[in-house]
Amino acid sequence: MTIYTFTFDFEVGTLVKSPCRNCEHREKFPKCISGCERLDRIQSILAGTRSSARRS
Repeated sequence: MTIYTFTFDFEVGTLVKSPCRNCEHREKFPKCISGCERLDRIQSILAGTRSSARRS
């Protein structure tokens, strides 16, 4: 028997504003995306979640 351990997206929460809005490297956007630690952390958290939305 397989036990799935995942988190739903609603358990993680939602972003209220863009993490890039007050970033000191904003003038370099979108070139800064690949090296951004903040965006990397957000993507890592979201990659481990399951969507609660119904797919058509």
